[in-house]
Amino acid sequence: MPLYDGFILQRIFAEMIPSVEGNHVHIIPTSHLTCTFSEDDWRYHGRTVICGSPSIISTTGIVEAPARPREFYVAQRGNIAEVGNSKMPFAGRFIDYEESRITAAASVYALQSLFFFINSGEPFCKNKKCSLYNAHWQEELIGMIEKGGLCNQHWQMADLFNKRSTKR
Repeated sequence: MPLYDGFILQRIFAEMIPSVEGNHVHIIPTSHLTCTFSEDDWRYHGRTVICGSPSIISTTGIVEAPARPREFYVAQRGNIAEVGNSKMPFAGRFIDYEESRITAAASVYALQSLFFFINSGEPFCKNKKCSLYNAHWQEELIGMIEKGGLCNQHWQMADLFNKRSTKR
């Protein structure tokens, strides 16, 4: 599966946006697997969302980027003949292709994209119960989808933003 550098893809998409739309938030969903390069370990990492102008949400990244349960990888290493067979015991514990939860997950990442602008470039929350939590594991992402909603701090921030927006 090819990887697409998220920042390069973001620049390409940005060039397509008319300058008169510069004050709008643009969110582009794609099936391309986006990634970013980490200087910490000198390798690319799959990403679900690249926040900025425009923000990019990778539906393939929703499936591939957050890690599946640790036991899933242990089962794969255990020489199970087919990857499909290794998925069965973990059904429901991660999002797979052709699942309706991809749409719900994309909504979470769209919200993070919006908060990137509302919160001065910080789309994430440290609270695991908040929809803005930066999920590194599929089970964390599923928990965010199932619980839904923002923490009190981000509800207040959204409320304040909405009040300022309606005064214009």
